[in-house]
Amino acid sequence: MNPARATIFSAFAACVALSGCDGGLAYGEMEEPSLVLTQPLGQTIPGAPQVPVSVPQGIVTFTFTVPSIPLSGGSKTSQEGGFTIGSSMKLNQASLVMPPSTNADFDGLDTVTLTISSASRTQTLAQYTKDPAHLPGRTLVLKPVGDVELLDYLTVGTGNQTLTLDISGSGTLPASSWTADVKLDVRLKVTASWP
Repeated sequence: MNPARATIFSAFAACVALSGCDGGLAYGEMEEPSLVLTQPLGQTIPGAPQVPVSVPQGIVTFTFTVPSIPLSGGSKTSQEGGFTIGSSMKLNQASLVMPPSTNADFDGLDTVTLTISSASRTQTLAQYTKDPAHLPGRTLVLKPVGDVELLDYLTVGTGNQTLTLDISGSGTLPASSWTADVKLDVRLKVTASWP
């Protein structure tokens, strides 16, 4: 059994023991308020002329590999050991972080949008809007838009799970070639009830 699920079941067993097992409903919840998933962008973006441009959706698209977390998404639940298990994974914030060796920064960008998609739908996940008083430097932070359930967009492949993400935006792109790590700061919530 997965260690995370074993922990959940142990917590529920203690809960049931404390309630006296008198046929009442046992319920438990586990939440991780911040878990940062990091992955290289996987592309080197060439330097650009220093003129304002728009980068439409569909130019910088990539898959983000998610660790093998045994969670089912959205309104879906799973059954294990007599428990009904529900799960959720939502974004706290996203960021693009250039390595120190890169001779570039994000200061020229005016807007950046991070979009998430599946085979049947696309939704804006996070956005950045330039604040001239607080330029991003090499770390561009995007704030979540709405309360998107990431697990609804999770694609399960052979041995891994992925999210399909797209970056679009406007402004002046860095003059030097650059790449970045993509960081998703997410919160996880798992609930279980019995019977």
